[in-house]
Amino acid sequence: MIFDLPSKYFTDISYDRAGVPEIQKLLGVTSATNPTYTTFPPVLFPDLIEDKSLKTVFGNWKLLAQILKAALCGVTSLHQCSSHGGGAHTNSQKWDIRQVMPGSIAWAAIITIFFLSPDTEFSGPGVGKKSNINYKELFYNYKRVLVTKWKSKRIKEIVTKINNYVFGAAARTSTIDADHEDHTDAINQAMAALDVDSDDKSVDAPTHSTPNTVAAAEPAFVPRLIESISGMSALSNIDESGTDIVPDTETDPVV
Repeated sequence: MIFDLPSKYFTDISYDRAGVPEIQKLLGVTSATNPTYTTFPPVLFPDLIEDKSLKTVFGNWKLLAQILKAALCGVTSLHQCSSHGGGAHTNSQKWDIRQVMPGSIAWAAIITIFFLSPDTEFSGPGVGKKSNINYKELFYNYKRVLVTKWKSKRIKEIVTKINNYVFGAAARTSTIDADHEDHTDAINQAMAALDVDSDDKSVDAPTHSTPNTVAAAEPAFVPRLIESISGMSALSNIDESGTDIVPDTETDPVV
């Protein structure tokens, strides 16, 4: 059980997950009659506790790693010492995947939210039919944050932990070849330009003054989140010489 919740909540697609208080708490929903889904729900944070500063977002790395391991190595791999479940070739072997990328981590976060939501399918526009969660917008926002801060200490530590959990000894430890394209500088430049041209004074307001809701997931929150991640404290038990991996959309089949 990835969520430490009864499997019936997820095996029965018609189950009323919106009526389960434990699930709603993971999503940060406080009202059952008028649910509002947060952009960064508690389930994405360590100990399932929302950090209003957003400094520890994606810190619930093991949950994201379990989602990715089940998708890439098979569900049975979650119960085995080896990263490869069964005798058949896994998706990670077929695609020669030995490390995670920004798109795959963002995808795992979206799948986590989708599993907990009352939705039963993704619609064409990427908006949940029951929840009205804009999964498509969330994915691109999550990925943009991860791409931009991919080289930061904390994100590298999260990536190292996920890689070790998903791939074990098969994890790629060398840096990606220099000829792979890194869009970090271009993204930083674009966001800096947007900040200069913006007349919205609320962009620099404290985090707590801006509701952390899906409806408020406008471009302005991304620079603030990236600024917050810059000051993140280090995760424990991580080697300071963690691999510095550059984003590569070509080798990220999840995107």
